[in-house]
Amino acid sequence: MTRSLDPDPGTAQPRGPVEAPGSGDPVAALAAAEDVRLLVELGFMALSAGLTADARAIFAGVAALRPRQEAGPLGLALCLLAEGEVDAAVATLRALPPGDAAQIWLGMALARQGNAAEATEILGRVVAGAPATPFADLAAALLKGDGA
Repeated sequence: MTRSLDPDPGTAQPRGPVEAPGSGDPVAALAAAEDVRLLVELGFMALSAGLTADARAIFAGVAALRPRQEAGPLGLALCLLAEGEVDAAVATLRALPPGDAAQIWLGMALARQGNAAEATEILGRVVAGAPATPFADLAAALLKGDGA
């Protein structure tokens, strides 16, 4: 016997793809915010475990699902840093809007690239622009040499 969630399967109407309200994009509806958040966490776990190819694939998917959010490109930039592709990471981070997280990673990447003056300037702006936040604390620690 076939079971159905519809109380009267004979009256079920065919349904098209489910869309996010106002998006016009059925793929976006399938990737609810919580699912994307979990994908981002999984990407960072893969990256921290040294599975950069897997992390890169996850972050590429996040970037495709949420092209206006920084999590995908930021994760991809961190994969590039982990793989020693510092110039590509800097280029990716420079292309992001200047949010605190992106700026901290840009400062760290610039320092790895040997551009200490610009790294110091960027991290100093984070300290000044986001006082009493974890971002400012991390930037200050990096500036003092206590961070990464």
